[in-house]
Parts: sequence; structure tokens; C-alpha cells
Amino acid sequence: MKNIIKSISLLFVLALTVSCDSDSSEDLGYAAQEESGWVQFLTTNDAVIGVFQGATGTIDLDVNIQVPTTSSDLTINYALQSVSGADPSAVFSNSGAVVAPAGKTSYAGPDNGTGIDYSYLSMISLDLADLEGTTLTEPMVFDVVLTGTSSSDVTAGLTGETFPVTQRIVINPSLGAFVGTYSVDEIFTDGTNAGLQLAVAFGESYQVELSLIEGDTTASTMLISNSTGFDTYYLEGTVMTFYLDGTLDIDDSYNLNIPYVGGFNYHFVDTTSYDYTTGVITASGDFGSPNNFGPYQTTFTKQ
Repeated sequence: MKNIIKSISLLFVLALTVSCDSDSSEDLGYAAQEESGWVQFLTTNDAVIGVFQGATGTIDLDVNIQVPTTSSDLTINYALQSVSGADPSAVFSNSGAVVAPAGKTSYAGPDNGTGIDYSYLSMISLDLADLEGTTLTEPMVFDVVLTGTSSSDVTAGLTGETFPVTQRIVINPSLGAFVGTYSVDEIFTDGTNAGLQLAVAFGESYQVELSLIEGDTTASTMLISNSTGFDTYYLEGTVMTFYLDGTLDIDDSYNLNIPYVGGFNYHFVDTTSYDYTTGVITASGDFGSPNNFGPYQTTFTKQ
């Protein structure tokens, strides 16, 4: 009986020893997954990122590397896929790959549910200087698409998930197309004053100049100046700021989108538009404060 008890005890010790020596993480599959994961763009990015041609600097796209660790450099591959307008691959000098050094990942980041700040984000940069010498006549719209990595265990996105691997980019043509002299038509579009033009009613001459603002790194603003010899309608230093969606703001430094037109009254600007093809810029909204004289529209037409 004693020999039987000793044999059972020995088997128990051996079993315990083997169990302690083995890596329990292998049973969980953790070790096998240690260098596996995916890459994606940040979920906080704007749906569309864009600039006007002439802007300086770079468009930088952070790449989130959701991998616990990497023992060697990880090459992240991407493509510039044209949607409309000029082909980005013929404009930008990007190689289509960016390298994350060994051990550099974003695993402890918000997208992993930890709430911890990212320890590392890889970056794809588009150098806006590459646009020099290219003439854009319409927006250049394209997608930056993550296509894979140098590791078969690290994919672009994850099957069954919606992690973003595509980022839409828009490069609008230079506002240099709008530099010049403009005739200006302003008219009440509705109400009791419909059809009335203030410049005509008061016998005033109305013409302005649009020019680029030196030093504007965004290349998205223009200065409105009253033409020499014409009546003064806009305060000196009034600025138009253009946006990628075809709208703009008018700022005379006193009231944004409420320019004091012609020293007569305020034009409350609610809707705006600009058109590269026709050279027409419009601003619409009510005219008059505190009394509302009715819906009004100002139209700038390039001569």
C-alpha cells in the first residue's frame, strides 16, 4: 500500500512540474498572436481632408498599428487611388510605403479600448510642394488606401470589422483663378423690394478687386478691395475665406458674414457659393438692421 501511495505522489509531482514548465499562454494562443494584428487610420479623422493648391506644408495621415509588439521593422503599404480630377500618383512623389521601426506599435491606444494615449503612430505624409508645376482646373479627389504590410500576420483592417483603411483627400484648385476685377450686382430677390438694386437706386458705381493674401499658408483667403475711382462698398481689409465645399465667409473684422455694404446697412450673409468655371461668387441673405428690408443677393462676376 505504501508503494502505491508513493507512486501516485510521484506521478502528481511530475504532472505539476510539466504543467509549471509549459507556457500556459500557448494554450490561450497569446504567444502565437503576439505579433499579429492590423493597421488602420484613426477613427477620429474627418471624413474628408483637403486643402487649396498653393497651401504649404504637408497633409499628414497617422496610421494606427494595432499589434502588441513587432520584432522587426514593419513596412506599411498604401496606394493613392484617383476618384476624380488629376491622378495623384502622377503628382505626389510618395513611394507607397512607410516603415515603422521594430517594437513601435500603437497597441496601447484608445482604439484598443484601453483609454491610454498612443505610444506610437506611423505617418503617411503628402508633400504639398509636389503640386508645384501642376495646373488643377477642378478638384483633385483621391483616396489614400492601406493595402497591407510586410508581415502576413498584420493586415490592413480586420476581416469582419469596419476599421478605417481609406482616407478621402481633396485638393482644390488655386484661388489664383479668382484674382482680378469684378463687377458687382446686388438686388433684392423677394419681398416688397424685389428687383430693387441699391447701386442703381442710389446712382453708385460698384466694382471690386480680389487678390491673394501674402503669407497665407492655407491659400484659402482673398482680400476684397474697392476699385480705384469707384464708390466704397466694403470696408478696407475685408477678407473672403473659401472652403472646400464651395462656400465662403466674408469678414470685415467687425461682423463675420454681416458686411456693412456701401455704408448703407448690413447684408446678413446666410448662403454663399463660388464657381471656378464662371468666375462667379454669390452671397445671399436678408438686408437691413434693425429693420429687415428683405432677401438680398450680391453677385461678384469676374471681368
